[in-house]
Amino acid sequence: MKTSPYLILLTLGLFASAGTLFGTNGMNMEGYGSRATALGGAGTAIDTGTAAPVNNPATLLLQKRDARMDFALGRLGPDVSAEVPGFGSVDSAADAFYMPAFGYTRRSGKQVYGVALFGQGGMGTEYSGKSFMGLGRGLGNMTEVSVGRLMLPYAYQLNEHWGVGGSVDYVWGGMDLCMAMSGQQLMDLANPMSQVSGKASGSLLQALDGAVPEFAYFDFANGNPYFGEAKGEGYAANLGVLYEVNPELRFGAVYHSATKLSDLTSSDARVTVGATSPMGYMEMGLAGDVAVNDFQWPATYALGMIYRPASSWRVVADVKQVEWSEVMDSFRMRFVASDAASNGPMGGMDLRAELYQDWHDQTVFSIGLEYAPKEHGAYRIGFNHASSPIPTRYLNPLFPATVEDHFTFGAEHKAGRKGTVSWSAALGLENTVRNEAFGVESRHKQLNFQIMYSRFWGE
Repeated sequence: MKTSPYLILLTLGLFASAGTLFGTNGMNMEGYGSRATALGGAGTAIDTGTAAPVNNPATLLLQKRDARMDFALGRLGPDVSAEVPGFGSVDSAADAFYMPAFGYTRRSGKQVYGVALFGQGGMGTEYSGKSFMGLGRGLGNMTEVSVGRLMLPYAYQLNEHWGVGGSVDYVWGGMDLCMAMSGQQLMDLANPMSQVSGKASGSLLQALDGAVPEFAYFDFANGNPYFGEAKGEGYAANLGVLYEVNPELRFGAVYHSATKLSDLTSSDARVTVGATSPMGYMEMGLAGDVAVNDFQWPATYALGMIYRPASSWRVVADVKQVEWSEVMDSFRMRFVASDAASNGPMGGMDLRAELYQDWHDQTVFSIGLEYAPKEHGAYRIGFNHASSPIPTRYLNPLFPATVEDHFTFGAEHKAGRKGTVSWSAALGLENTVRNEAFGVESRHKQLNFQIMYSRFWGE
């Protein structure tokens, strides 16, 4: 088989625009690859094609053909709203995201290697400035958070029972943020005797000099659906094993390291603060640089199994532990006003803000059933459960990753002698959570769909 390296490089370029995702296991997706997603997200001990690096790199050894190439496109459909009793409700306008993915793997004797490009996960919401979240000032609120990976996996068959695999990942992250904060919220952050939801400091706050803040507005967004205004990059690694007891029973285990991402930075940010002093109301809008500090993706451990009670039936199950508490204790950012003439004497002043998150670690349970009669494709159903990792006292409608239960289903069909088309759908059941401290209620449900074409070489 001959495949042009230029074709692979061109495809990587086309798919490098993995867009903002809306995770439903915290910020993670409920599954990766159409087969695993249709089976409730269970992919640690089964063949998931070129999604193996993000599930378990060792499962690449289940590839029997000489080579495989996958092209996938997913549509994520979050349905999110926020409400404060007495002040109305608002629906998020961010209700559709499109996620491409690509992978190519090749077998050579006892080893399998390749390349894969996948979106890891994220969040995205957008609320009208006419709603209560606009503070009566027409301030739109939105977030787009995305993390993607370019993975280089390798797997090796040790003997007839054991196989190992790993991958080295280039990871990039992006973020857009438009966030309005009331004067009361800003005072809570700035007052060391309060600080219920976070804390703030810096020379910009000191410059208010006794004035009472009315609002603050943080704005760094570029309108690009694929890459956020604030960007960072780094790396991560994965290590997995596969143990086949017999043709009917197999186990898998994997460790995904936490990422090592640089700060997400932008030189095109703006902060606006309005305040009232004895001399009257004043408002200052400052341009400058922003850095989201130490935003990372958590380490994950997973165990999985597959059992074949009959030739056409497969039962699969995974349990994952996601260490959100190690990386989501707080959301931290720093703004520094530039030396632009429009900033006047405020140039060089800074504002540091920290919003408490205190996410819990998350245990994810996945189970699925597959019926695959010979020569007739495959049919799949599954279920996924994971308690929300977000404490209600820190729930923010801009970051409402609160879906806990998913029903999934999908199928696979032949497409010629050396191709297949597979698809999956995942229904995230509605979950409503209330932040008692601020009276904000967030509702989140979701419907995701993915279709994938796979091309094989060899017999």
